[in-house]
Amino acid sequence: MSNNSAEWKTISGQLGSLSTKDLVKLVHELYESGDSNRRFITARFIKGEASLKKYKQQVHRALYPDFDSGKTDISINVARKAISDFEKAACDPQQTLDLMIYFVEVGTRMMQDFGMDYEAFYDSMESMFKRVFDRLKGKDRELLPTFWARLKMLERAARNTGYGYGDNLADMMEELSEVPH
Repeated sequence: MSNNSAEWKTISGQLGSLSTKDLVKLVHELYESGDSNRRFITARFIKGEASLKKYKQQVHRALYPDFDSGKTDISINVARKAISDFEKAACDPQQTLDLMIYFVEVGTRMMQDFGMDYEAFYDSMESMFKRVFDRLKGKDRELLPTFWARLKMLERAARNTGYGYGDNLADMMEELSEVPH
């Protein structure tokens, strides 16, 4: 048994003995203790655009920094972590796909506005689009109509980009168009 498992076993045993009032107090303390906890708890319990908006802001800041403020670091890992964190917290496939598509939209806008001579950036956008593609072709197929128009706009926006990115998105979209929806 790993140390984390042993710790969790002890903690979960103690949580089981807490009253509802004490559990609520503990969750409130976690909520107040930091932004990541606050975002997680909000996403878990408040469905809708309000909680998703905070994660979209994280993705946007990571992929399209405010150059006027002097913050020029692009962090694909931070944006991907925001999606992973949201998916765990919200347990909502539609909103998770929304955030994943947003990731690709922001990255594609960055390519259009500034040009990117960084193949790994294109690869990351394509990889995220592939995750969306796989989910909409598979387990989340019923959500394809919800996102179809956005995906088509994204495909058009990616047409004149580099490293085969636009062509690869077009190929995936052609395959998605054959999925019954």
